[in-house]
Amino acid sequence: MILHKAISLPQINLYLTDSINETDSDIALQHNCLYLTIPTENKNDTRQIMFYCLSESPLKWNIKKNGLDQIFTFETLYRQGVTSLELYTWSAPMDIVERYEYYTKHVTMPNITAMGTQRFYNCTEPRFGPSCQYSLNDYEPYHSSLNEIIDHSFSQRSEFTTLTCYTHMQCNRGIPMVCLDWSEICDGKVDCIDGGRDEEGCWELEINECEKDEYRCANGQCIPDRLFRDDITIPDCLDASDEATAMIVTSEKCITSQPTFLCEDIVCTSSNQEGGKRFSSSCMLSRNDIIFICWSTFLCIIHVKNIFSPECLHCFYENTCEKIIEESCPYLTLIPDGPIFF
Repeated sequence: MILHKAISLPQINLYLTDSINETDSDIALQHNCLYLTIPTENKNDTRQIMFYCLSESPLKWNIKKNGLDQIFTFETLYRQGVTSLELYTWSAPMDIVERYEYYTKHVTMPNITAMGTQRFYNCTEPRFGPSCQYSLNDYEPYHSSLNEIIDHSFSQRSEFTTLTCYTHMQCNRGIPMVCLDWSEICDGKVDCIDGGRDEEGCWELEINECEKDEYRCANGQCIPDRLFRDDITIPDCLDASDEATAMIVTSEKCITSQPTFLCEDIVCTSSNQEGGKRFSSSCMLSRNDIIFICWSTFLCIIHVKNIFSPECLHCFYENTCEKIIEESCPYLTLIPDGPIFF
């Protein structure tokens, strides 16, 4: 007997869950996607759909056999009168929903018998996916929808401690715990002290010429002309230079918990970090803050900084000075023995 899911439980349907061809392009390799419709606060904003997809090859995973959840074949589901709509509301992946719908419409055909052996995993919350192999870290029992789960996660963005890492480029920043963010590549500042490879070849962007039917962004990126000044809420250039006041709007609006295009996937510049506005972990100042903490702690130790400042009080009276230096300072840190004038 199938255990019907309660209506109050969140519905999470994955897309593109079928096996993929390893020879496909990077775009085609995106799989197991969540499509999230963003309910914007401003009624004039464009309705937006955000994609959250996996790109790592599934062949690298070791998924253990699921022995916890109920498993039903298409044939069993059909005999019990289950519809494709019910599978959809039970968080079945869309590929399974569509195949089951096809099966129910052609069940009397002689060559459809083999399809009846395909399986549906009736996942126990909070798990979901083709084999119930996924779950969301921020899921709470009181969440009633995927949007609510995402909104809760974004509302906690000021508490993010784990920074995003661009793992496709070897980069030594001097501190083991600090990695390179994708938005720090070709930003005009060398972050990798082992050769500056984060700025290699970036000069090509500066001399890059776009086609006649394209607009050249301030950072050298090319976008179709039709996207220039088309929607202030959705800049198409990573630096938002195609929309005149996009950064101003961003500073005013990106204090909400909405994961909109305007507040995500942007290159961080001084203009979009003003006023403490931090839209995503890519725009957080935490990477530079670690160097500042190192320097500030040294100033406390050599009594250059006011020892009664909050930083020094924390350092001295909680005996954390040495620990702070070990965690936040590069292996080779030069502390001048006198004033330096630039």
